Amino acid sequence: MGLFDFLKSKNKKNKQEIETDSFFEDMKKQMELLKNEEGTELEELPNGKGEFGFSADNPIPLSSIPASREYLEKLVYIKPGSSQYSWKRVGSTRSNIVNSPVDIYSLLDTEPKVVKTIYIWPYNKIDSKKAPDGFGLMDI
Repeated sequence: MGLFDFLKSKNKKNKQEIETDSFFEDMKKQMELLKNEEGTELEELPNGKGEFGFSADNPIPLSSIPASREYLEKLVYIKPGSSQYSWKRVGSTRSNIVNSPVDIYSLLDTEPKVVKTIYIWPYNKIDSKKAPDGFGLMDI
């Protein structure tokens, strides 16, 4: 600590904090741009192809990555004899119906073995309340 450090403003951010803030602001702007270009206010994308939620060409439309996590926490497997499961993001893929990436999540049982693969598109204007076949959404 220098002799005159008390004169420095305590609100000054270092270069790394400024760059991080700038990065997150840029990401936020990019997300809003994608939502405005392709996002809808529908529970399911109107041009979806394949089984809802189980196809990259008919992903679950949600409004953000945090909304994806919340959705997955509420998702329950309703088939008889089903056990608890966890989920893991395994990457992203391209789709024939939207220009932005579609996220891929594996639903894993307790062994862990993949139960299902779910596709989520986190650039919609609203969060879908629709669940893929064989699943429900619980209220938390």
